[in-house]
Amino acid sequence: MGTREILKKEQGSHRMGKHVVISANEAADRLAVRGLIEAYGHCTDRRDAKGRMSLFTPDTHFVAYMNAKDPTPSRNCAPAVCLLPSSRT
Repeated sequence: MGTREILKKEQGSHRMGKHVVISANEAADRLAVRGLIEAYGHCTDRRDAKGRMSLFTPDTHFVAYMNAKDPTPSRNCAPAVCLLPSSRT
């Protein structure tokens, strides 16, 4: 089953009784993404800037939008700069 077929199944799976079948690889990917999001939140809650930075690759470009009505990013820099608590780029 390809990605398109899985997405089509997921779009109709919001009713009770319908189950989405995903591959073991996709399940592992979903868990990995969830773990990354949880680790980011954990580090953020504890103000652990080094921990947050460790979650990104060195070539990551960090863009944050703090105002939903403004299409211009509030922060636009490398994680080493953006994720430090004292930085305001």
